[in-house]
Formats: sequence, structure tokens, C-alpha cells
Amino acid sequence: MRKMISLFAVCTPICTDTVWEDWYRFCMRQEQENAFAFSHVSCSTETLNPNGIRTRSRYLKKIEACIDRKEEISHIEFYLLPKDFYQAVFDFKVYMGLSLRSGDCEITVEDRFWDAFAYPLYFEQLRKFLRITKAEVNLLPHNQTFNYNVNCILNTNGVRKKYGVIEQIYAE
Repeated sequence: MRKMISLFAVCTPICTDTVWEDWYRFCMRQEQENAFAFSHVSCSTETLNPNGIRTRSRYLKKIEACIDRKEEISHIEFYLLPKDFYQAVFDFKVYMGLSLRSGDCEITVEDRFWDAFAYPLYFEQLRKFLRITKAEVNLLPHNQTFNYNVNCILNTNGVRKKYGVIEQIYAE
């Protein structure tokens, strides 16, 4: 069974003027430190189309320009996907997303990346630009990551066992 380690946090920005620059730098630093390159990105701004994901090579410079212009941005997501992916939501190897619209931050990786998944350090770095009010780190079946995060962390009425949590690693 393919497993995912997911850090999910309910959050708000400490400073709305710099949050996207901080998030972008944080994600790019993870690439460098963990020796991978995101293949796809998604972003919703005043000028960029929010429908779907785009290849990094075609979209990253546009996102950088939106951040530099201080455009209103609702989310920025980064994906590491295999070349032959079918559905990004189920096929990603690494996902990092921040949404101010829904007020959450998620970092989810395949369990084979576990050694490099330094979630205490991630929390420390994220808290430099995000106020985290609730957070969990869980080991989950890959097909339940999204359902669990939305239904059990954002919605307190969720039934945790239904989503097959393999192990709760951290909660606050």
C-alpha cells in the first residue's frame, strides 16, 4: 500500500504583504535541501487562471511576477509528479500548498521521503510567516490524504477511523 506523510495546519498569515514571498522561498528551499524539483504548480491570482495545474517551466516565472507585483493571491501549490501521472491529486510524490482562501497549509510526501521529512523544522520555519492554530502530522493511505485533512482536521465532526489513519505522528 502506498503511504503518505501529511503535515496539515490551519493557519493565517502573520503579514499579508510578505506571506507569498515567504511561502515561495520556503518551497524552493525544500527543493534544494531535498534534491528534487517540483514538476507542476498551481496558483490563483488576479491575472493567472486558477483552473488546474501547469508545468513548472511554463508557469513559475509568472507566479514570481505576481508575487513581485503584490497581486492578490488566494493559493499557491507545488507538485512533484511522475511523467506519466493520471490525476495529480492521487499521483503526486510531494505536494506543498498554502491557501489563504481556506486558511490552511499542507505538506504531503510519499513515505519513502520520510527521512527528509523534518516536520518539527517545517513547523519552526512556517511559524516565521504563518500563525498556526491547529496542526497534525499523519501517516495515511495515499487515497485518503485529502479526505482526511478536509473532513477530520478542518471539520471537527469527522470520523477519523473511516479514513484509515495508519499513525498519528504529531498533533497540536
